[in-house]
Amino acid sequence: MAFGTPFGGVEMVVVAATLLVCGGLVFYAAQSIHDRRRDDEDPVDALRDTVAGQNRVALVVPEGPSIDALAAAVGLQVLCSEWGVTARLYAEGPVTGEDSKTFSNIFDLELSVIGEGADELTDCDAAIAVGGGGGVPRLSNNPPVIAVVRHRPTAEENILTVTPTDDGATSTTVTRLLESEGVVPDQRVATALLHGVRAGTREFRRANGQHDYEAAGFVHTYADLGRIEDLRSPGMSGDTFDVISDAIANRERRASFAVTNVGAVPAVSALEEAADTMLRLEGVSTAAVFGIHEETIVVSCRAEDVRTNALDILDTAFETSETTGGNTDAATARVPLGLFSQVNGEYEDTLDMLIDASTRKALFEAFESS
Repeated sequence: MAFGTPFGGVEMVVVAATLLVCGGLVFYAAQSIHDRRRDDEDPVDALRDTVAGQNRVALVVPEGPSIDALAAAVGLQVLCSEWGVTARLYAEGPVTGEDSKTFSNIFDLELSVIGEGADELTDCDAAIAVGGGGGVPRLSNNPPVIAVVRHRPTAEENILTVTPTDDGATSTTVTRLLESEGVVPDQRVATALLHGVRAGTREFRRANGQHDYEAAGFVHTYADLGRIEDLRSPGMSGDTFDVISDAIANRERRASFAVTNVGAVPAVSALEEAADTMLRLEGVSTAAVFGIHEETIVVSCRAEDVRTNALDILDTAFETSETTGGNTDAATARVPLGLFSQVNGEYEDTLDMLIDASTRKALFEAFESS
């Protein structure tokens, strides 16, 4: 005997569609609840849950890392250790700034540069991006990036983002994580974090609110204040002094953006020092200093205004993102001279004039469109 169905073809389609929609709504509701719980979760709890279970994690700072990023990585290393996870420090590119080099030496950082024999990166189970403000490093997903800790807003799917916009420095964010977890930093870590907060907020001139002062107050108790003073006033070479002098003399300012050409430079770090110095001039909140180093036009950009992105300015100006590195606050671009490097002495002055005019024009236009 054949059994008939109580539903016709149309009715079956309606039922199937209803079940599909209901199932989708149930899944959506469940996913929404999960996402909301994660969003509502305390940052330190969320980070602990994300890191827990890993054996080794890589703490990755940007190329040419700032003191703030390096100090934050030092603090996160302690936090990971507290959770039973080994953390190692890596940089996407070389440490170029003199202040950052001094910081790394004084605090004896074991920092490996990715791509320069950092084969042990593959020994890590996961990576955490620390500091900066540009794109999140992908590392060819080996290891996968599981979290981002910085004080700049970051939108990433499937990656935990600890990015409180009311902090003026990433070191502030990490200090608050340590305090929330009840971890008392030793003198070395406290000193590094205090210097990181002060450097990241430019001695609190760029502090976003009370969190920066509270974080500084917390680590101030345990820090070596004498070492802080030494870090605030490092020595300066004669070459760097000359580059800074040329930068100030050759500057051109439009609105709050200053651009200057310093010609040939002995080291990229001198450009970075000059860019930092330009920000101290009255009315300047963004600065770009460019010069020639090893047959390459090198541009160092600094942005103190939170509405301005140094990395975006250089990307827009030169459209050569593969030669641009850094983050929202500090970025460096390198544009090879190519065939122009072979120009003989008779035409060098003309070439210098062309480089000066075209680079200034590109930078100002990029700033105005940002």
